[in-house]
Amino acid sequence: KKGGFTMNLDMEYMIQCIKPIISKLPITLYMAVTATILALVVGLIFSAIDNKNIFLLSKVIHFINSFLKGIPVLVILYILYYSMPTILVSLGDSLGFKYDIKNPPKLMFGIFAFGITYIPYMCDMIISAYDTIPRGQTEACDSIGFTTFHTMQKIIIPQMVVVCVPIFGNHFVNILKATSLAYMVSIIEMMGAAKNYATGTQRFMETYIVAALIYWIICIAFDKLFALIEANTGKYRRKLAQ
Repeated sequence: KKGGFTMNLDMEYMIQCIKPIISKLPITLYMAVTATILALVVGLIFSAIDNKNIFLLSKVIHFINSFLKGIPVLVILYILYYSMPTILVSLGDSLGFKYDIKNPPKLMFGIFAFGITYIPYMCDMIISAYDTIPRGQTEACDSIGFTTFHTMQKIIIPQMVVVCVPIFGNHFVNILKATSLAYMVSIIEMMGAAKNYATGTQRFMETYIVAALIYWIICIAFDKLFALIEANTGKYRRKLAQ
């Protein structure tokens, strides 16, 4: 039909695309999980410093968080990829180890880039969760002789987890999707595998549709997982309400 738009998709080819793309799922998940752990650990440290309200350090933390929130993850990825080799070569000369500039740890650069990007969001999540807990609970724990450790372990952290789980789940899924940018610095994860396969066959539309569907299915699976965790942690909230 003249003037119409048609898109003929080769289903057999699309099925063939699945294997090379899904073969890089372990690398994608490894980057997402380690970047999330990095962001969570540093975010926890930042939130603890902010909670103590140490004037100079708190100001520095606020500046870093604001700075990181304003920079696209791809820019951070490029900065690390192009600047870290020079820094590591200089460190190697100073500390006595040899850095192989021809074989840079690209995967590590990706993990740091995605983790650094989400530090401020993890920090905000933890601070928000802590602020939902009534101060009277910590005062009651002090009055009955609880140590700070036991108060955090028995009272504060379980309630914070209930608040954090859905937000944490969203952050993890966003980091997982962000890893698709890693191929821009030659890290061959799922999107990189899709691009390479499409380049070889010159059939970009079908290949990227398959990649999109795989990402979608994985994200749905993690959404369901975090919803299940949220439902289980919600039991703690119900116990408190009783």
